[in-house]
Amino acid sequence: MNQIKKISKNISSNIMNHMRLQEVRASLTKFTAVMAVTMAVLAQSLISEAQAAEPDITRDVRALEKNGAYLTGLEHRIKEESSLMKKILADAVKDHVNLSQAADGISDVLRYTLVMKDEDYSSRVPEAMQKLAESGYQVMKFNNAWGGKFYQGINVHLLSPSGVKAELQFHTPNSYAIKQASHGVYEIRRNPEATPEEVAEATARSIAYNNQVKMPAGAKDIAWKV
Repeated sequence: MNQIKKISKNISSNIMNHMRLQEVRASLTKFTAVMAVTMAVLAQSLISEAQAAEPDITRDVRALEKNGAYLTGLEHRIKEESSLMKKILADAVKDHVNLSQAADGISDVLRYTLVMKDEDYSSRVPEAMQKLAESGYQVMKFNNAWGGKFYQGINVHLLSPSGVKAELQFHTPNSYAIKQASHGVYEIRRNPEATPEEVAEATARSIAYNNQVKMPAGAKDIAWKV
């Protein structure tokens, strides 16, 4: 993985140095064949790394399925190559970095969603975090978005004992259902090719969806020291 990323970094650095970011923003379909190959190599490398670590990480996350808590969307736990390639390019443009640096920053190639009952949520999330910590996981980022404008839930970026990144989301049945229902408008909002009118409409719809989320008692106060 490291050797492949070194090669890709050299390629992508040269490409990004000779392309204006506004040109990339104008049309994400207009990139060179070399860029496409670079993104594919980076995406395949990340996926290969995730596949190797997946059995152990899935086992550890499955251990959190207790007292009514359950994993959902497990069949999509590894991000698809095409989606990952788009994310690498979009992040490179957004963060003004080369493709290899963008790939390095991606934390959700391997991702999980744990759904808990409303009445258990505020106690079970810290319990789950503690169990992961005891299993050797490092918390890279803990984002409590309850009360947010567009999304409500908790997103955690983890580093597994073997050094592989994974994302874990904590939801209630209600917040997860609304997240899924609003995914289409979320994609419009993050699409660099969307028109201002499309973004404005998607933003209004996102807020309307989000207003339907019911916050569990104490959810907004859940924290974890990183």
